[in-house]
Amino acid sequence: MNLKKVFFNNSFKNTSYILKSDLSNESIIIDVPEDPYPIIDNISGLDIKLILLTHHHLDHAGGIDILRQHTNAPVALGAEDIGSKPDDRVAHVNPDIEIKNGDTFYLGNEKISSISVPGHTNGSNCFLINKSLFTGDVIFPGRAGRTDSVEQFDLSVKSLKNTLYLLDDDIEFFPGHGKGGETLKDFRNQFDFFLSDKYKEGLYGVVWWVDGYEEEW
Repeated sequence: MNLKKVFFNNSFKNTSYILKSDLSNESIIIDVPEDPYPIIDNISGLDIKLILLTHHHLDHAGGIDILRQHTNAPVALGAEDIGSKPDDRVAHVNPDIEIKNGDTFYLGNEKISSISVPGHTNGSNCFLINKSLFTGDVIFPGRAGRTDSVEQFDLSVKSLKNTLYLLDDDIEFFPGHGKGGETLKDFRNQFDFFLSDKYKEGLYGVVWWVDGYEEEW
């Protein structure tokens, strides 16, 4: 797999990903902010087979109609995010494929596994291919994805314990904002510290696992 990061010069500092097969020009796109043209500028000559959305927020799915029209590629979204009413944060998405936990997709001969991690949204998914994990807004270096209620944050913590926490240490994760650059070993160490030292009732919003990090956007 060849990986290309598309950084967006918007207030959210979004990052989308273009995954290209080693065997051909077949490619998959992960996440589409409201302005999809930086992605379109980077896919000339590629055969886009699928667009995967980590969740339904505008900064990850808002440009899907334009990109789908440009590529004619099917769109996949987590089952629990389908049918949500569009508003100033939620995009209108009419997906071709409903993603469930454990679903698999293929890029050439490489398998992509979906991992459902509800919390940031009920239908949030991560996508694992080899030793690369695309996390959307589920986790970032040093912190969890933003949540809007205590219930959402507690669900996020529970989901992470049962999913990403159990994966291999050497998997690198690529979030939906900023540059990333950490592994799941880094996440696990930070998460363990948080659970033992900082976790308390009533937390939500932007919650850092450890001190000393600065937001990249």
